[in-house]
Formats: sequence, structure tokens, C-alpha cells
Amino acid sequence: MMSDRSEAFESAVGALIAAHTAAEAAPGARARARIDHAFAHLLTLAAPRIRYFTRAYGLGDFADDAAQACAIALHRAAERYDPARARFTTYANWQIRAELQALRLRLHGDPRCAGRRGAVTLSYDALVDEGAGEWLADPAAEGATEGGARDALAALYADRLVAEWAQRRGKALARGARGGAAGARAATRLAHEGALVRRQLAHVDSLVERLGESDRHIVRRAFADMAQAAGGKPH
Repeated sequence: MMSDRSEAFESAVGALIAAHTAAEAAPGARARARIDHAFAHLLTLAAPRIRYFTRAYGLGDFADDAAQACAIALHRAAERYDPARARFTTYANWQIRAELQALRLRLHGDPRCAGRRGAVTLSYDALVDEGAGEWLADPAAEGATEGGARDALAALYADRLVAEWAQRRGKALARGARGGAAGARAATRLAHEGALVRRQLAHVDSLVERLGESDRHIVRRAFADMAQAAGGKPH
């Protein structure tokens, strides 16, 4: 659930996009004025995060330049925003940070200067006083992080299972080959089977029934071998 401030920010960009759409259908001075008014309102709502990022990037001595860079970032973010992909709050933050990082690079010549003269470290209490506590936290971040970690660990475990199976399978194939062309064919076969088994390990339910009989036999035999090696039962 978004805070009132975040809701207002999302609503403001919606109004700006609507003003642009109306101007395309009926251009004129009034349409341009509505766009300018909507953007000014969006910029006002963004002021707390602009101040925060300006200080976080060590640009407090260049506040006017930073404000201009952030205005450009907001304008670009509104033009490119796709509501189906993310909240505008998140998207705008990334655009602002990119512009300020580029400004810092132009001014200091080194993007690693955040810890040098001019940079400011802000406490969480200070951020809350600025009103930043309502938009810094991403309510979806914890779930996304846990999901990403889960998927990464599952992929690592799958890679390990396939690698250990491939070693056992490679030894079995090597016993039937005696070097030369036979050895090359065995290596090619192992590479094909390894890629096949790894794909199936990630998409068991959706793909296994689409395989030909020969590949299906390879996959089932590999899964049974992995389960046996892991001390479990194949399913």
C-alpha cells in the first residue's frame, strides 16, 4: 500500500501524461499551459527526493545545477514511463540518480568521489524529517529479493546436479569409446545430453512431455541417477 505522498506523485504523473495526450489531439497555448502546470506540480512533489539525492551525491554546492538535472530526469521519466512495468516513483528515482551521477562525473571527473569533500551521509532520522521515509522503502523489494535469491540458489543447485551427473555419465560413455572418432562422438553426445538435462531440470512440468522418445528416455534416466546420488527417489 502506497503512502499519500506516493499516491499523489503517481497521480501527478498521470495528469501530466493526460495533458500531453490532450495537447497532441488539440495543440495550442492552453494545452501547453496545462502541460507546464502539471509538470510544475510533479516537480514540487519531487522536491524532497531531489534534495535527498542531491546531498547523497555530494552536490550540495551545486544545488541549482542538480535541480536542473533532476527536472530533465523527471521530464524524460514521464515521457518514457510505462505503468505496466513499474511504479513511476521507482522509475523516476532511477532517472534522477542517473542524471545526478552524470552531473557529478562532469563536475568532479570521478564517479567514486561520493566519500570525498562535499559528500554528505544522511541518517535515517534525517531522511524521515525530510519526508523521504515514505518513498525510500519499496514494499515489493523484500519479496523480489527473496524470490531472486531462491531462484539463484535453485539454479546453482541444478548446475551442480547436472555437473555431477555429467561426470558419471561421461565415465560410462568413455568405457564404450576407445579414443579417436568414437571419443569425439562420446564427447558430443555428452554435451547434448547435458544441455538437454539442464533445460529439463528447470522446466520439468512444461517441457518433458514434448520431447521425443529418445530424449525423454535420456532425461528420465538422468533424473533417476541424480535422485539416487542425492539419496532421494525420482518422481
